[in-house]
Amino acid sequence: MSGGSFDYEYSRISQFADELKQMIESNNRKDEFGYAQNFNSKTIELLSTSQKIIATPASELAREVEWLYSGDHGEESFTDLVNRILAGK
Repeated sequence: MSGGSFDYEYSRISQFADELKQMIESNNRKDEFGYAQNFNSKTIELLSTSQKIIATPASELAREVEWLYSGDHGEESFTDLVNRILAGK
């Protein structure tokens, strides 16, 4: 596995996005204690938009930054990869 300069923190961003997606999908479902989040559709829409940004491009950008600092690629490839991520490619 590449990275390491930031203790692979980029993967935690991805994990957060995955967990947020699960939380969004469980809106209005009661847990084992009978509690449920009951966000309205507008809030769910904003949460979903936020989740997509956190999943991609935020986690991908964090990975590329970590890999640059870890020496897994140089400035030229870093620049190319970051520009692709920001362009949505």
